[in-house]
Amino acid sequence: MLKREELTPERVDQIASEAKAAGFDYFLSRAEREQRLAAALTSWKPGTDAWVFGYGSLMWNPAFHFVERRPGRLEGYRRSFCFWTPLGRGTPEKPGLMLAIEKGGVCDGMAYRVAASEVETELSILFNREMLSGIYDAVWVDVTDPGGQRLSAVTFVINPGHPQYCGRLDMDRKADHIAHAEGRRGTCRAYLFETADQLRDLGVRDPYIDSLETEVLRLRGGKR
Repeated sequence: MLKREELTPERVDQIASEAKAAGFDYFLSRAEREQRLAAALTSWKPGTDAWVFGYGSLMWNPAFHFVERRPGRLEGYRRSFCFWTPLGRGTPEKPGLMLAIEKGGVCDGMAYRVAASEVETELSILFNREMLSGIYDAVWVDVTDPGGQRLSAVTFVINPGHPQYCGRLDMDRKADHIAHAEGRRGTCRAYLFETADQLRDLGVRDPYIDSLETEVLRLRGGKR
């Protein structure tokens, strides 16, 4: 489990420096991360609470402080394993795949309400986590909760122009990398299985995730 203590600017700077030394020169500097946070906050009204929409690991390991969470549905985007991770849950020789959302479809996840007094602090921690390599664009979207209320939330959408993007892989190749890749943050399959478990807990069926889970289990002889 990722802890908020691991998401300090200093620790993230160290990770970015190590990544650049390994040849991954697209990792963002602290100034670039702060610039992206500042841009996102221009759409937030100071003195009001803010919502964050999570669709992957944020559903089970947010690592930031929040005062409320609700299941939510985002129309117009779909969940997708569409970018390489050569360090966190993979290696340069066998990169893993990670989740983002792409345009088209629907995505169910979890919305978190951050108290007004903590928005800048907690979103700073969140951006240290999600903006490490610059693979995402921070976008404010309308999420609908189970009661039909619309929540304006910040979420992270894939940038298809980024060097890590690989959205056109076929399902067999995706399943192979997810089944076998692992790195210092753990295995790709654990990330997939946890996502699938969280969606089941929400009473949600995502055929894309279900299909990948079935194929990864087949590749691993039924073992997680």
